[in-house]
Amino acid sequence: MVLTHVVTDFDNTVTCETDLDSFFQIYKANFRRITGIEEQDYARELSLIQGEMARDPVNWGWKSSSGIFSAPISGDPIGSNTVVHIEFLHRLMRRDLLLSARRIPQNPEEVLEIKEECYLAAHYEKKVVFRENARDYLTALATLFPGRGAIMSNSRESSIQKKLGELEGYSGGLQILGEVQKMDVASTEGMLQPDGFPVPIYPDRPVYLQKLLAFHPHIETTAVIGDNFFLDIATVLLRGGYGVLLETEVTQGYEVPFLRAHPKGYFARDLDDAIDFLQKNKK
Repeated sequence: MVLTHVVTDFDNTVTCETDLDSFFQIYKANFRRITGIEEQDYARELSLIQGEMARDPVNWGWKSSSGIFSAPISGDPIGSNTVVHIEFLHRLMRRDLLLSARRIPQNPEEVLEIKEECYLAAHYEKKVVFRENARDYLTALATLFPGRGAIMSNSRESSIQKKLGELEGYSGGLQILGEVQKMDVASTEGMLQPDGFPVPIYPDRPVYLQKLLAFHPHIETTAVIGDNFFLDIATVLLRGGYGVLLETEVTQGYEVPFLRAHPKGYFARDLDDAIDFLQKNKK
């Protein structure tokens, strides 16, 4: 079936991650402030965890609230930073670290609470940098799919609206699907590990799927464009929809043969390439 609706990811698809030094500085300063850990102790333990990640990157990644592996973080500097600090907090909670801390998380919920506070403080100060041709890309989506195009994000709708307000010349025309919770895996149902993939894909992401189906009830005629195969593309592609992976620094390479062999998959070199694919396959 030809595609009739399109959804594009926002962060690191429409935008790009550059100039992150201030983000990391603010994140780390807030982490030390909240936990009360001395800078020397913090730097030592952080370096140890980062070393473990570097030696075995495949087994480090996003995990859902169910504990199921959600997506690798290879090539994702903000994701890597977040996962390292989550592990730091878990070790602190288990009393594995020989250091003094003013605040020690008592449960996994408090770990996520501290992580979120650090992230939001840093994210608030992070400058939005749009990809080259981002405005033309979004305008093309709205033109090709009038009333049938959307932007999705794990962030709130208001946050995306605010960022789009900084994109000069963008006049709207796309719906916004906020808080889609792409990382939330409910079960191992449908688990698949294609040849060449270092970790399995878990497509059972009910909130994400629910948001997409609320936008358009026929997944088989919906295309999703994003930078992360596991978070953006897999759930749609494995349910009969179209999946377009944009080449970015997050791309690992093993996704490409799978996409090229899939009748509804596509690997786009840039935003213009993604638009070309949509034009060829739209109704």
